[in-house]
Amino acid sequence: MAGIQHTQTHPKFTWLFLGTPRGHSCLPIVLRTVADNEDTARAAFCGWDLTFAAKIRTESPLSVSFMDPENRTLWSILGSDPYSNEAVAMEVRHA
Repeated sequence: MAGIQHTQTHPKFTWLFLGTPRGHSCLPIVLRTVADNEDTARAAFCGWDLTFAAKIRTESPLSVSFMDPENRTLWSILGSDPYSNEAVAMEVRHA
């Protein structure tokens, strides 16, 4: 029971936006925040012009992200313990 309550208190998604400071004409940067919904995530970046980039589930116990600036690629690796009662179901999604 404590485990269920514990996960309910944490936001369920990591949100990525491309953003530029309002009133500036520079290249956008990747902005990241954790929130339950998009409105809450956008509220974390007041003063920025935002373009939605990604919504990533954060219920995984393993979450690693890194940026490859040479190729301008953001890599995110999510995983879980397959033997856990709270394991994330396997899935494949195509764009």
